[in-house]
Amino acid sequence: MMKTRGFTLIELLLALAIFAYASASILKMVSQSAQNTSMLEKMTFASWVAQNRLTEMRNELIWPPKDNLKGEVEMAGVTWFWRQTVTETADPRMRAVKINVFESVDGVDSTYELETYVVQQQQSSGTGRGSP
Repeated sequence: MMKTRGFTLIELLLALAIFAYASASILKMVSQSAQNTSMLEKMTFASWVAQNRLTEMRNELIWPPKDNLKGEVEMAGVTWFWRQTVTETADPRMRAVKINVFESVDGVDSTYELETYVVQQQQSSGTGRGSP
């Protein structure tokens, strides 16, 4: 009787199971990478919205009032909603500013939060640089 060389059915099934497991792991990794990229993109745009709002507030050149402001802005084809909260601190010349950015108008889950402190600027006396 002639002996043939080859794989048995058990060996083939085992190899197929190993291949299926490896393929599923790779597919899961690619899927998670895509989700992470999407989340990172959202976080980046939301941080830009918050930083833009902070810059607008600073450019107004007024001491920020202790109140809450809301607004919306479009960036990257998405409408972002922001809420600015200004609160007092222990130092009367300093205020805490918190800007939350949301993807939905209901403002439930914040995509990004920026918190900083602003200091009240001293009024110039006219004797500083640039004065005659």
